[in-house]
Amino acid sequence: MNELKTKSKKIHPILVAIFPILIIYSQNIGRVEIGELFLPVIIIVGLTIGLYYFLKSILKNENKSAIIVTLILITLFSYGHIYYLLNDVMIDEFDIGKNRYLIPAFGLALGISIFFIIRARRVFDNATSILNVISIVFIIVAISNVALVGAEITSCDKCSNQEFFYETRDFSDYFEPHKFLISENEKLPDVYYLILDEYARNDALLEYHEFDNTEFTEFLQDKGFHVAKNSFANYPMSVQSIPATMNLQYINFLADEIGSEVRNYKPLNEKDYGLYANNQVIKNFKEMGYKIVTFNTFALHLHENSLADLTVCHRNIHFLDNRLVDTLARTTMFGYFIERWSEDEMRQVTLCAFENFGTAGNVFDKPVFVWAHIMTPHPPWIFGPNGEEITPGKPLLITDNPEFRDSGWEPKIQYVQQVQFANKKTISIVEEILEKDSHSIIIIQGDHGTAWDIRGNEWVEPSKEDVYQRLRNFDAIYFPDEEKRKNLDNKRTLVNTFRTIFNAYYGSDYELLENKAYWSYNAKPYDYKDVSHYILEN
Repeated sequence: MNELKTKSKKIHPILVAIFPILIIYSQNIGRVEIGELFLPVIIIVGLTIGLYYFLKSILKNENKSAIIVTLILITLFSYGHIYYLLNDVMIDEFDIGKNRYLIPAFGLALGISIFFIIRARRVFDNATSILNVISIVFIIVAISNVALVGAEITSCDKCSNQEFFYETRDFSDYFEPHKFLISENEKLPDVYYLILDEYARNDALLEYHEFDNTEFTEFLQDKGFHVAKNSFANYPMSVQSIPATMNLQYINFLADEIGSEVRNYKPLNEKDYGLYANNQVIKNFKEMGYKIVTFNTFALHLHENSLADLTVCHRNIHFLDNRLVDTLARTTMFGYFIERWSEDEMRQVTLCAFENFGTAGNVFDKPVFVWAHIMTPHPPWIFGPNGEEITPGKPLLITDNPEFRDSGWEPKIQYVQQVQFANKKTISIVEEILEKDSHSIIIIQGDHGTAWDIRGNEWVEPSKEDVYQRLRNFDAIYFPDEEKRKNLDNKRTLVNTFRTIFNAYYGSDYELLENKAYWSYNAKPYDYKDVSHYILEN
């Protein structure tokens, strides 16, 4: 009994180890599966217990061993937050927020603290009790936060039960019937769809970035592309914009079904039934006998797309594929090395996608639909204008989104450099495809524009300028038939992309939808505000 009582006093290391996991999870409920909790808990708790017993074997003192473990954990997991607070903080001309200064400072402070704990003659019973109480309070706060956020996210004011969030969902009732009229002897064109994330329209590039993109668009036009001069995205975030494009319709019905206050991303990005991967465009092409090629490019579940016949550019699988483990690791002193590792992987898979996009479908005799969502020129800034490696000024965590992005000219320059890099790679892709088969259809689009000047509450209540900046996306389409190309509209939105293609080349009778634009933000992805009047005014 006494032994159990003694052991119960040393609970603070375990609680301190679990606390950051619960906090990060609470910030990302709706984006990550609850099952992803288990791996970081097992890893951190296992290391904590192992370190405790290792120190205990050396120091022969349970209280001191437990306190040192807790101190190490606090130092380890607070580092990233201190780094973010001090990043770019200058004292005169001295930048104190650098890893080269902070890591030695943290290490020295930790070392001195451990030294005095070891040398102290105190029993540390009171310190242990205090740490136990504090850690219990923090865990209660963390669990309460998880419960409150979870209740908000999983609440469904228009559902009969909660199965919506845990079982496969069929959205087919929301899609209109269609038919295709294709001659048996007709040679169907290969279709290539390249999404360059956050690639803005030419006038937006010039206005916000002082970058003239005319050379690139003139190249496309010389090759026969129609580059829309007044194109707009229908939604401000990729997780909304791409599902709308790939399902040929506005996705506002999600608000009608689950409520506008819900913050659960599963209807959009769940790997089995979400509208991103399980989309109507792929289903339509498969119905017509196409082979589907996708790319594992850090996008949403394309590497797990059951509808794909081939997935290209597989990245290495390791424990950091658990997003909570990845994020947790990035908040520690090891975050710098994790960032560099992740950036290297992203470079490799991005280069792989660019290099293989035009040829990946060659393994099939049947027509192919090739689809890649490439996270360029979207941050992190990892490429120079010629593809050279650069290191981002600030890490990009799972919780990072446009609502919290830093402004300033330096990252704008880095954005422009990645636009230039994407241009060079896209030019090579276009030349490669057209040289192989000029009968192909090619779509090159940004899923939305940039958001350099949109901050905080501006995401909740956007101005006309906010909407105009964020929704101006790049949009270029190549039709092999010049007459059909002439029918493409300069003022178009993404939702009509494949309605236009299916009508022009596959004999469908999709009605073109009215150009509309809707706004929502990260915390309320289904609270759609109609902002169409802003884009129609321009």
